[in-house]
Amino acid sequence: MNFGFFTDPDTTRFGGVLRLRLLKEAIKDQSILQAVAAELELPEAGAGVKLAAIERRIEELRKTEGSLWFEVPAPEVLAASIYKARGRASQAIEALFRQTTQAQALVAPLVEWINLAGMVPYGGAAISAGQPYIVGCRDGSFISGERLVGFAPVNDALAVERAFDELRPLREQMHAMYLVCTPALAVEYLWAQATAPGARRWDAEALHRKLQKLGLGLLVVEGEAIAQAVLPAERRPPKARLTELAAKLQGQGPIRP
Repeated sequence: MNFGFFTDPDTTRFGGVLRLRLLKEAIKDQSILQAVAAELELPEAGAGVKLAAIERRIEELRKTEGSLWFEVPAPEVLAASIYKARGRASQAIEALFRQTTQAQALVAPLVEWINLAGMVPYGGAAISAGQPYIVGCRDGSFISGERLVGFAPVNDALAVERAFDELRPLREQMHAMYLVCTPALAVEYLWAQATAPGARRWDAEALHRKLQKLGLGLLVVEGEAIAQAVLPAERRPPKARLTELAAKLQGQGPIRP
């Protein structure tokens, strides 16, 4: 499969936010190939199925008008199909997409990321009682100045839309805001969009486009590591408002690792 020349395996992402390096590792796993072959309804699905057969099937779907995959890049079709086939090889595929059942599992690596960024993490309840989120705060004693950054950890496709709605009025109060999720949640969101009434085909950019429209960044949690997949829009909140919010956060105490 052609993944493109001179393509960075760690910054290039398919199927939402699956890194190219991981996608290349996935197609070496025979259990995953079997699962994808069955998902794509290959006649030769079963033990010993070859990647070449899957590639031929993907090309057929990409050339079929009315198909979900019409003219969608082949690596996107492959990555999304691997996730869709997780019921057939759940352990390998869930590990690949870092699937987790609790949004709370995102908090520990996020707190560490905030600390490494030179900020102190606080619960966002002091500012808003809506979507649970975390705020990174850096006070004005630093040379680089006072800074507030909001983070919304989500682990459910429906929670993504709620987060978008609830973060809108908070954007102007922060220097930047991020959605925080696993690769599994990102591709789940794309599947929800692709199968919604009126959708015609897979749209790999649906999540990124929504984030950019709202000025939100995206942090992808891969186990204990976090990668910045989309940069947020930077804002300049009024200094008086920043000081007020920082005081509220500091009054409740920081989140401890």
